[in-house]
Amino acid sequence: MRIKGLMGLAVRIDYKYSTRKKWLVSRLEGQDRTAGEFLAELRERPLFDLSSLDIPGEIHGAVPAADFPGLRARMEALLDLTVRLGGRAELAEFTLDGEVRCFLWEGKRRALPVRHEDPRVKTDFVMLQKHCREAVLKYKPPRTDALRCSCGAPAEPAAVTCSRCARDFTVPIGIATRPEAHERLRPLRTRLVELKFPLPKHDVFEAKVFCPRNALEALTYDELLPKAGLTFVAPKQLASHVALLSELRMGLKRHVPLGPEAEDEPGFIDGLRSILKQPPASARKCLERWAKEQKHLFQAFAAVEPEAAGWLAAAEVSGFPLHSEHQHDWVREALDFILRFSGARAELSSKFLEELERIAPDLLSAKERKRRERDVDAHALRTGEGFGAYLKRLTASVKSPPQAVAAVLKAAGDPDEEDDFIPNVLKETSRAAVEWLVDGQRPDVGDVPGDWLAGQFKAVQRAKVFPKVILKRAEEARLHPAPFGLPGERTWDVQPVPPSDADSKALAACPECNRRVKPSRVFHVPALEKGTEGRTLRLYECERCDRSMLFARAEKLARSTKAPANVFTEYANPLLEETQPPQGFVRWRFERFVTRQHQGKRLALQFGGLPVTDSWREPVMGLRCKHSSVSVRIYTDNLDLQPAYGADFMMGRVCMTPGCKKPDVRTERDD
Repeated sequence: MRIKGLMGLAVRIDYKYSTRKKWLVSRLEGQDRTAGEFLAELRERPLFDLSSLDIPGEIHGAVPAADFPGLRARMEALLDLTVRLGGRAELAEFTLDGEVRCFLWEGKRRALPVRHEDPRVKTDFVMLQKHCREAVLKYKPPRTDALRCSCGAPAEPAAVTCSRCARDFTVPIGIATRPEAHERLRPLRTRLVELKFPLPKHDVFEAKVFCPRNALEALTYDELLPKAGLTFVAPKQLASHVALLSELRMGLKRHVPLGPEAEDEPGFIDGLRSILKQPPASARKCLERWAKEQKHLFQAFAAVEPEAAGWLAAAEVSGFPLHSEHQHDWVREALDFILRFSGARAELSSKFLEELERIAPDLLSAKERKRRERDVDAHALRTGEGFGAYLKRLTASVKSPPQAVAAVLKAAGDPDEEDDFIPNVLKETSRAAVEWLVDGQRPDVGDVPGDWLAGQFKAVQRAKVFPKVILKRAEEARLHPAPFGLPGERTWDVQPVPPSDADSKALAACPECNRRVKPSRVFHVPALEKGTEGRTLRLYECERCDRSMLFARAEKLARSTKAPANVFTEYANPLLEETQPPQGFVRWRFERFVTRQHQGKRLALQFGGLPVTDSWREPVMGLRCKHSSVSVRIYTDNLDLQPAYGADFMMGRVCMTPGCKKPDVRTERDD
């Protein structure tokens, strides 16, 4: 079948990537448009195929014979520009069932005629001719000669309103329902691409809105979308939804303070949260203006169904992001909160009651103040935050403060029992009372001042109202003090010091990649006991290695340290070793005893101590200097180093033999 009246045109563009921006904005020689504008024009043409890239590598399509000379001239100007900017190009012209003529743009040559078989031609233009022919045979042009509005009046393809009924052809079309099977929508998408209609925001498969630009697109959508199984939102309903969301959007823009880093317009939730982050005076001013100006919209907004198709379409048209279904209850509570600033008295949730107390405490009723006090007390007991203020309020509100503290201790129950139903802060208070009774230990409970709480315990003791279980546990603690006769070994904990200039210059080669790296942590280890000598120990991390290597180097003590190592005894924990605990053993007292030995610091580099019992944690680490060594545990988590595998620490060994000229150190990761 011969195709008459059409010509084919195909080009290949090889441009330099560094010139792409200049290429797009450069004006074509002898033309009134830039290269980018010309490509946009080609994308709008039917029967033209080019990728969505800024600068497509290939362009091919069919054009009416009458338009061919003008289009070829613009295409030649485009290829001239490509060569001027250091690229090369190829062009082919052909009838859809005839000969293919090729031309080359390369170096100083322009429109050099070449045969299709020439090795310099890198494109299969014969194949592109075949594609153009197939596209022409399949193409069904829109029937622009028979366009009629729904009222029956004829319409020009480019018209934006109907001459008879004044219909606006640019009104967005909201989608109410769509078929579940995507296969039913594929023919619709294919047809829209053929017609060069812009695809909707989420493609046809998830589109909420189709936005026609003229009568041709609007009337074509009226015909094609129902055939694909799409149903429409009623235009009046969509318009009312869009009007509501647009007005709310404008109100947010007027009243929500947006920082310079804000990229997108906020929705209702983000906008309100932005206001609540402001100082109380500024937040109150914004909320009062917002409530006064838009309170008539809030009742309608509270009735929004955010997952309904009509509202989703309205949100896309208005540009106002909607909240999700699971946030809808929060939005309703927030609307009641905002309306409080216009005089409404709806009941507020605990979260917004807290915000109201912070921003405008004078708007709280007496009933809400009492409720707020109960919420604060419950929060203090549940989390421990503000527990000190809770105790002070409690003791100040009763005639007998010792009785109030005794009631708190009684509510805590047995300090030795692990009860998940009793708040931790109460359990900590009862245990602090036991330690105070035993040895006068200063209480340390959350944010409660220790001296004040000790004074309260003294008053309770004088009033003889300590709960019996507290007195019993204190007596047991005197009979069986920690560490309960458990075996132990002497150990030393050394903390890191800031690296000096000499430390920064002490580079070491990574065992994996041989890169030289600076030390991450430096330790000046004093002599631990008789027969040992001090060492400077440096830990290195190689971030560039795939294994992120952590390795160590040691040398004789670089400088004396005024901070001696923390010396304490490490005791075996029967709970970890799954052995029978000794008589009178209490877990919480043992753990507090061990923690106090660390002097409030997390372990860093621990020398000596009990042997690690797990066989897999005892790697063979022979030192190059052949001397006996001291075991060391490197607490990588506490030092913010590369994590140890399967434990909180990494094992190592250090030579601390006096007189060693080249003291060595090894870790379990060293090969």
